[in-house]
Amino acid sequence: MGDMVAWATAAFLVVLAAVGGFLLGRSGLFPRRAQVQPEDGPDVLLAGIISRAAPLDILSGPSGDPLARCRPEGVGPGGLVCGLMDSAASVELRPGRAVACFFAPVRQSGRKFNAFESEIVAVHGALDPPRIVLRPPLEFKDMPRRRHARKRVNDPRFVHVRLWAADAETSRLFFPEATPDIWVNAYEGNGDGESAVTDISPGGLAMEVRATLVPPGLEAGSPVVLKCSLFQFKEKQFKPYWYAGLVRGVSAPDAKVRRIAIGFTAVGALDGGALQGVRWTERIVNETQGGSA
Repeated sequence: MGDMVAWATAAFLVVLAAVGGFLLGRSGLFPRRAQVQPEDGPDVLLAGIISRAAPLDILSGPSGDPLARCRPEGVGPGGLVCGLMDSAASVELRPGRAVACFFAPVRQSGRKFNAFESEIVAVHGALDPPRIVLRPPLEFKDMPRRRHARKRVNDPRFVHVRLWAADAETSRLFFPEATPDIWVNAYEGNGDGESAVTDISPGGLAMEVRATLVPPGLEAGSPVVLKCSLFQFKEKQFKPYWYAGLVRGVSAPDAKVRRIAIGFTAVGALDGGALQGVRWTERIVNETQGGSA
């Protein structure tokens, strides 16, 4: 009988100690050990991107419009500080806007990462260069870069562009005969050797233009009309394509050559009976076609 009492007492003391330890832990007098960030966690990956000064392409969403390109400089009290590389701080870059940030793919722990989702915390447009502050990423992802593959133009002689700073819906210009505001790689003698189309896709294009040739007031959101002539090697001649579009971004005005990114909004076809000489059809964008330049 005595042995049974002793065993019962011992069991009771063990249970009491366990309960007491649990309560002490919950009370905070003996806090639990903090979780340790893995060595290959997001902070380490972000530090690597900053140390390499890897450029970030900022989009309005995982497959949305490009807003800017920046270079991460470091993490401060407000967030990830980035210097804008090829654009001024446009109205599209505003605090509170959700964005997707893409960088050159890197591998970590056997996985590939190329992007993270974030939010613009602050914009400092008066600095040189302008800077934005992003909310530091909580995780990195492997996301498709764009729904349209953008093709780099290796030889700009095979892509000619005429651009009018005009709205296809309201302009009274007869475009087939009107003098363009920008004339890129045209052999008619009006071209400029420093200007060229740098990349193109079904959703848009980007060009570099001598700063003195950029029309005043051309900025993000400006409507434009374009005639793109692409050289067809089989027929050995240029084939024209007409587009209406919106400017997505223009690089800073203090550069010798300015980069202009344009997204297509409508497709045109020559029509002598139309007021503008071109008949426009709205470019339908869906999940299959995409909408990125």
